[in-house]
Amino acid sequence: MLLKEAAPPAPNPIPLSEFAAHLRLGHGFTDDGSEDALLDLYLRHAMAVVEARTGQALVARPYILQVAGWNRRGYLVLPLGPVTAIDSIRFVRAGGIVELSPGEWALEPGRTRQRLTGARGGALRAVPHGALAELEFTAGHAPVWAEVPGDLRQAVLMLAAHYYENRHGELGEEAALPPAVAAILAPHRPARL
Repeated sequence: MLLKEAAPPAPNPIPLSEFAAHLRLGHGFTDDGSEDALLDLYLRHAMAVVEARTGQALVARPYILQVAGWNRRGYLVLPLGPVTAIDSIRFVRAGGIVELSPGEWALEPGRTRQRLTGARGGALRAVPHGALAELEFTAGHAPVWAEVPGDLRQAVLMLAAHYYENRHGELGEEAALPPAVAAILAPHRPARL
């Protein structure tokens, strides 16, 4: 399984002014924007950690997933959610590409661990021998940062602030996720059965 972003989030998907206000950074004559790159780095890293811990994309963007086949029952559990649209599914091999029609698959609703099945919940068409199934889809809670659920936005800001406050390498045993951030993310983590 290979998952890659077809396009990264827009530059600065999280407004730096929101993060600076969260940190209570002052503004004025000495605010020359020299720390903006550092603040952006902490925000992007915190967003990536929150997405990895929850299995959810925060800001919607396109992805490409390649798999060698479906599970034994003929469906696929998607590694990232919430998937809002599947643009195409195709079988790719040296001899060519076979596109599946949208009527051949269905996507179960949810935020994480969404299942891609065949039409009406049945099995998907088998992946031909020597081919890869390639899916193009869009995943994310919202198209812009302001529409991402508030608790997930708060977790990103708190984690980025944690990185900012410990930027000189004094994390020690506190290198794990801060307890307050972990508590916010707990309801969003996918359940493992």
